[in-house]
Formats: sequence, structure tokens, C-alpha cells
Amino acid sequence: MSGKNNPISSFIKNVLEGYPEVLHIAIPLILSTSSLTLALFVDRLMLSWHSINDVAAATPGGITYFTICCFFQGTAQYTNTLVAQSHGAGDRLGCSKAVWQGIWFSAFSLPLILACIPLGQWTLGNTGHEPCIVELEKQYFTILMYSGVSLPLNAALSSFFSGRGQTSYILIGNLIGNLGNIALDYLLIFGNFGFPELGIKGAGIATAVTNFVPTIYWVYIFLSPRYQATYRTRREAYLDSRIFKALLKFGLPAGAQFILDVGSFTAFVLIVGKLGEIDLAATNIALSVETLSFLPMVGMSIATSAIVGEYIGRKRPDIAQKRVLCALSLALSYTALVAIFFWVAPDLLLRLFQPHQDTTNNFEVLMKKGVIIVRIIGAYTLFDTVFIIFNGALKGAGDTKFTMWAQITIAWIFFVPPVYIMTKYLGMGLFTAWIWMLVYVIVIGTVFWLRFRSGHWKTISVLD
Repeated sequence: MSGKNNPISSFIKNVLEGYPEVLHIAIPLILSTSSLTLALFVDRLMLSWHSINDVAAATPGGITYFTICCFFQGTAQYTNTLVAQSHGAGDRLGCSKAVWQGIWFSAFSLPLILACIPLGQWTLGNTGHEPCIVELEKQYFTILMYSGVSLPLNAALSSFFSGRGQTSYILIGNLIGNLGNIALDYLLIFGNFGFPELGIKGAGIATAVTNFVPTIYWVYIFLSPRYQATYRTRREAYLDSRIFKALLKFGLPAGAQFILDVGSFTAFVLIVGKLGEIDLAATNIALSVETLSFLPMVGMSIATSAIVGEYIGRKRPDIAQKRVLCALSLALSYTALVAIFFWVAPDLLLRLFQPHQDTTNNFEVLMKKGVIIVRIIGAYTLFDTVFIIFNGALKGAGDTKFTMWAQITIAWIFFVPPVYIMTKYLGMGLFTAWIWMLVYVIVIGTVFWLRFRSGHWKTISVLD
């Protein structure tokens, strides 16, 4: 048997070529999203030390903000695919033009984001949560919304680096911003070193301010003489109708899919919140723990999308498919370890959120529920990883209409309505809702795997 056709030789070649390439692009992105994981984890941790009400309010307020802004972020994030495909085709000016289209889209989104503030406040006011919790949710949400444009703007700017495989710049920008967020949290939540003690307001201000730290850094690098000389980054700052239309054609479904995904989790949190303050706090803390498995894989998903986009630009979808499988195996290796930890020692993570003063003994009740929820998360995290990786792969190829319609069908027909009916009308409680979450993640992970396996994504043209 010739070496060319030997499956063992092919496997070894794929390992030697595929894994290093994926890791080279993915590691800085994983570290970047891991630093965000740490920042969010510490943010919730400090709020839990300040008061149970603060941590109970943080997730509904924060996720409502993100639900609104993620549509614009998800659309601008498609700049990553446009840059990757231009880079794969050897079109340097196309890379710069794509980034500027994302920047223009972000500018257009600013008034729309601000106009959504009353909508978010109304939504939180009609959740049925305790009035004291609702007031804190609104405060946190409103502060974050004033920095909302940073999400699509950062998505567009960072795509210049991720789409070309220079992901270390993304790591540096996000790391500086996230460490700054942790530092401001410490000062503004508790009022340390002479700063006012603002609680959840302080956490919101810290996040809103430091959201723009990566923006400043990436603008500086993007417009530097080095990239102006090779990519004409300062001269391509105009609306290019062809590329902007491509951004809207493929990016808007991607943004819609993103908001549908995040929105389904928002609805889940709001529905669970009606079961009581302890159930809401247990859910919020468990979701904060989940970021340890979820957010690092978002970095791998962005890397996967960029790699697929580049090889589609090179007209080599066969190599793109091999690289996706490399990314999946690496991602599953990580989340398998996290899942084991969630099952074996969930109490170690949950105990970190215990307030310094808990005279009501509420936290012990919360702990019992939280342990079960974290173990449910451990049961579905591998399927969640499958969904995240294949979602990134399909987006990198331009299969965004499918991802949008799949999200509509599975999240908003199969997932959210049954949870509402179970808890509202059938008298079922917190654990039933979370078991249905497990079923939902298994289903959506399987559907996205089957779509990728079908190979339809290889036939889509984005920039032609």
C-alpha cells in the first residue's frame, strides 16, 4: 500500500500539519476568552461577597444587555469570515475593506443600541422578580448599554487579526481590558482605596469603561504605519457596496442566530427567576461556573471560523474539513476534563460564591440546588462544545441562513415554550427546567453536527 493512500500515514500527516495550525490560531483566542471568563467569574464572585441580591440581579441584567447587543456583535463578527476569505485569496486590500465595513456597521448600530434601553428596562420590569432585584437589574443593564457599541466595534476590529491568524493581538487587547475590569470591580463594588461603595453599579461602570480598552489598542495597531504600508488600512475607510452587502447578506443571519441563541438563555433565566430568589441565584451562580467550560470554547469557535474561511478562500474545503475535526477533538479534550470536575467537585466552585455574612442560611439551600445544576451542566457540556465548534465552522463557510433557522426552530419552539409551560402551568420546578436544558443542548449539538457532515457548506460562495 502506498504512503499516499495509507490511512495511518494520512492520519499522522493531519496531526503534524493540522493540530499545530489550529493551536497557533486558537491558543491566543482561547486565552483571550479565558481571561474574559476569569473577569466575569471574579465579577460575579465579588458581587456575591457584596450581597446575594447583587449576584441574583447581575445575570438577568447582564444577559438582557448582551441579548440586545449580541445581534449587532454577531453581525459585525462576520467580518472575521470576510477577512479570512480575502486573506486566503491573497487580497490584502479586501482584508482592510472588510474591517472598515464592520466599523461602519458598528457606527450605524449605535443609535439603535441606545434606543433599545427602554425596551430592556421594560423587559426586566415584567419578569416577576422581587422589586428590589428588578431595581438592581435595571441599574446594571442601563450602565452596560451605554457601552454597547463596543461589542460590534471590537468584533470588527479584532477580525482584522483573527481572520489573518495574528491572534496574539486579540489576546493582548482583551487581557488588558479584562484585568482592568477586575481592578475596577475591586475599587467600585466595595469602595476600596477611597472610592465610593457602589455594589452592582460599580460592577457595571467597571465593565462599561474597560470595554473600550481593547478598542483603543486595536485601532492603534490597525492604523499603524506597518499595516498602512501593506494593507492600506487608512485609505480604505469608505463604504464598499459589494463587501458591505456581503456583510449584511451573511452577517445579519449570523447576528440573528446569535441573538436567538443568547435570547433563549435569557428567557430561560427570566422564567426560572419567577420560581423564587434562591432558584434564580442558584441558576445565576451555576451559569457563572459554566463560563469555565463555555467561554474558552468560544475562542476555539472563532479560530475554527477563521480557518474555514481562509481555506474556502483558497478553494480547499477538503483541508477546511480536516482542520475543523482537529479543532473539535482539541475542544472536546478540554471540556471533558471540565465536565469531570463539574461532576466530582461542584461544591468547591460554588462555595467560592458564599457571602462573607450569611445570617439567613440561604446560601446552604442555594448550595444544594447549585450542586445538582452544575452536574447537569457537566452532563451537557460536551454536546455544547460540538454545537459551538460546528457553529463556527458553518459560519466560516457562509452557511448562516441554516444556523439562523435551526436556532429559531430548536431554541424557540423546542426549548423555551416547554420550559415556560412546565414551570408556569404544570407546577414543575427548577430541576425539570434544567433537565430540559440538557435535552435542548443535546439536540442542537446533534443537528449542527449533521449539517456539517452533509457537506452543503462547501458549495456556498460569499465574496464571488
